[in-house]
Amino acid sequence: MRVEERTAELAKANEELWIEITERKRAEEALQESEKKYRTTFENTGTAMAIIEEDTTISLVNHQFEILTGYSKEEIEGKKGWTEFVHEEDLERMKEYHRKRRESGGKAPTEYEFRFVDREGNIKNIFLTVEVIPGTKKSITSLMDITEHKRAEETLRESEGKYRDLADLLPQTVFEMDGRGNLTFANRSAFAIFGYAQNDFDRGLNALQMFIPEDRDRAEENIQKVLSGEGKTGNEYTAQKKDGGTFPCIIYSSPIIHENKPVGLRGIIVDITERKKAEERLEHSFIDLAETVSRAMGFRDPYTSSHQRRVAELARLAGEKIGLDEDKLRGLYIGGLLHDIGKISTPESILSKPGELTDEEWNLVRAHAKQGYLILKGTNLPWPVADMALHHHERLDGSDYPHGISGDEISLENRILGVCDVVEAMSSHRPYRPARSVAEILKEIKGGRGTKYDVDVVDIMLEMIESGKLELFSQT
Repeated sequence: MRVEERTAELAKANEELWIEITERKRAEEALQESEKKYRTTFENTGTAMAIIEEDTTISLVNHQFEILTGYSKEEIEGKKGWTEFVHEEDLERMKEYHRKRRESGGKAPTEYEFRFVDREGNIKNIFLTVEVIPGTKKSITSLMDITEHKRAEETLRESEGKYRDLADLLPQTVFEMDGRGNLTFANRSAFAIFGYAQNDFDRGLNALQMFIPEDRDRAEENIQKVLSGEGKTGNEYTAQKKDGGTFPCIIYSSPIIHENKPVGLRGIIVDITERKKAEERLEHSFIDLAETVSRAMGFRDPYTSSHQRRVAELARLAGEKIGLDEDKLRGLYIGGLLHDIGKISTPESILSKPGELTDEEWNLVRAHAKQGYLILKGTNLPWPVADMALHHHERLDGSDYPHGISGDEISLENRILGVCDVVEAMSSHRPYRPARSVAEILKEIKGGRGTKYDVDVVDIMLEMIESGKLELFSQT
């Protein structure tokens, strides 16, 4: 080989290496940007938020939590447990909830009130929402300071005149109603927010008119429970205005007692539109992060990256036809984007090997399910994505890996992913085998219908394939 040719080859190799390094750096920067967006959203939810470890240590807080407690993040994160902020009279109840929430089959409320003690010893009334993060024993909590609401209620009970004057000063809707649900009092904000006039009120308004029709049965049931002393406050609904407009809200209510008997309810309606928008931004950040991770894998293994994206899209289509709600569909899509993330630990020589794999090589490939679980189990995603990575190869008859679970042990998300994974994988070319024909794919899922694969998911997939709705299939 001439020196000129060798020099040209080296120059070309250097250029290709530089391109690859540049693309990797761009992917890393995109991932960092998604993580930054997630943290920004967490910081700007509008309420105090914290991540609680199993041992009660607080591992992450936002700025609102600093304001609520009077401590800085540096003084809280990894150094303080949530028990340090709970009023001593509420502490045992809170500890019991914390324990039960982590027990197998244990039940504990996810929304309740307690008294909070800040750095200066001030006692605050808090409405807390808490959920255990799927696949972990960590909790994510949202704390709303309702001290002013509580104080307002106490003031209202002291004097009817002061009650009405004060209620008219509040920006939230304040209302009272009798035991039949008829409104007996509403403040100025109620009229302004809901669009009713005094003459509407004088003619008689029922509280159920303030909800969309789909929420009215549940609202009526909760009203009766609160009247009986069995219901919980802080229920979430979609409110409906006189002109048909809607907005999300939370209602805090308590019974009106006369001669030791409940005769009605009084409460406050809080518009949570901004909080909902913040939650949506947070969910979009989760999706951005998952898509960035999936794209980043493409620089190492383009087959896995494109496979994950197509499985995610296919699973979302199947989930829609099954009737999953928007939250579960988002979780299913993210689970699809990340279900093969464990292949990042599979040697590239195996992923790109032409020809059949040996048994030993197949064992290394199959290990991706457990590796994916280990990567995802510590994330704070509000969906069971770690379980999807671990069990998407499980089959109803217990014939597959990694644990050979069967039947109802396999979640609906994994039943959907399992079929979509097979369909997409068979339809795509791999270095070690060519793409399968549509006939072969149909034979596989029809043959496993009800034995290996979920009947409903298979039927949905068959309909989409046979009707030609999937561009995925180009072979005959």
